[in-house]
Amino acid sequence: MMFPVPVDVNWSVFSPALVLLVVASFCLIYALFQKDSRSVAGVSFMGLVFSFVLNFDLFTTVTITGDIASSFGLRFIADQPALAFNFLILIGTAFAMLISFDYLQRTELDHPEYYPLLLLSACGAMIMASAGDFITLVLGLEIMSLAVYVLAAWRQDARESEEAGMKYFLLGAFASAFLIYGVALMYGATGQFVYDSMYQAFVASGFDKGLYATLGALMILGGLGFKVAFAPFHQWAPDVYTGAPTPVTAFMSVVVKVAAFAALLRIFATLVPVLPDMITQTLVVLVGLTVVVGNLAALMQRGVKRMLAYSAVAHAGYLGLAVLAADTVGMQAAIWYLTAYAFMNAGAFAILTLLSDKNDHGDDIERFAGLGRTRPYLAAAMTVFLLSLAGIPLLAGFVGKILVFQAAISAGYIGLAVLGIITSIVAVVYYVRPVMMMYFRDAEYETPAYRSLATNIAIGVAVFMTLLLGIFPGWWYGLLGVSQRIIAGH
Repeated sequence: MMFPVPVDVNWSVFSPALVLLVVASFCLIYALFQKDSRSVAGVSFMGLVFSFVLNFDLFTTVTITGDIASSFGLRFIADQPALAFNFLILIGTAFAMLISFDYLQRTELDHPEYYPLLLLSACGAMIMASAGDFITLVLGLEIMSLAVYVLAAWRQDARESEEAGMKYFLLGAFASAFLIYGVALMYGATGQFVYDSMYQAFVASGFDKGLYATLGALMILGGLGFKVAFAPFHQWAPDVYTGAPTPVTAFMSVVVKVAAFAALLRIFATLVPVLPDMITQTLVVLVGLTVVVGNLAALMQRGVKRMLAYSAVAHAGYLGLAVLAADTVGMQAAIWYLTAYAFMNAGAFAILTLLSDKNDHGDDIERFAGLGRTRPYLAAAMTVFLLSLAGIPLLAGFVGKILVFQAAISAGYIGLAVLGIITSIVAVVYYVRPVMMMYFRDAEYETPAYRSLATNIAIGVAVFMTLLLGIFPGWWYGLLGVSQRIIAGH
């Protein structure tokens, strides 16, 4: 049975992403004639600011009125969750640009095409966050991924970076194939690509293609599971995070994760309640496996960058708890958690850019010894970020974990929430280890003397927001609770 979707075109809801696309295109052309990457960085950053202003205007309108704007017949949605995810994508991109500003020159990786690629990837991520159908989702995914493949291999003279780009490309292409084949099966079952129309097809009387829909949903879960780094689809994350330039790693750890979880949350909130329990049960297994594997693997790492990579896997598991409750309070909890994660994770990687050498080496935990005396500002900031990631009270990470645990318990996944709490306690060990090195061990290596005003600004903002969200968490969570509707018409 066909459920036609009325096609409307409202360019205002697409304007934040459209600005990034236009500015990125302009910067790519400008880079052909002007090799000064700093001017390109300035124009790119101004594009981010303009996009942020447009997104803020949309967010304010939606929050006040409670309405949901859409375009192209529910294929592109500007509801409160999508606009909140857009904020996080823009913030993560801004952090990556600030971190990169001096880093690229110091490491001799300064090429003007770098910043337009960041914008293009962010544009694709925003399309994913606002996607109301699978065609739009795949379009956004490919725009985002193609740029990140290039950025991961940006260090052309380093084997690790080339390996990171190639591994991410090959595995990413494989995951995209899984996703697209799953979409094809879902279309075969319902005759629709739009999420809301699929929902109507599932609940219509006489629907008898549940097997195709189940297989398709499992393949879609696997494809998106790769992007969010659910175990066992996480194998790419440690090598890619370690091999890519550190600012690119910071960008991937925030923007790519936000976009993938935005898509996963919307799909689960809309479709999974009417699909067989096998889908939810599969996600339960993936989430449990992810929090265990991520935390245990992080315990065995001696490099801080690789430890943060496995930490990102573990945090994907905690966010998976919110996905299981996406149709109730899970959406709010996930957005809040990702907000905290964006600041504390990007801040930690920003500090690593100042402590590693021009080849991105030197992040061994022993090199943090004595940092509390040699670089007290960096040591204090790193302590805030690590303790927040560990979930220590009065910091943003603690509130984020409380929210996702509450969401899981309210959805009936008490055992999974208990597992999350236990693994969070285990995680404290590897997060505290660098802190102990910074304050209770004498320096064994000469501390790099790199200075960067732009990176220091990023670190300062990240510290402030990590503390603000931890001490006063209600203001952001309250804004997210104004509108509860997820999909227009459903």
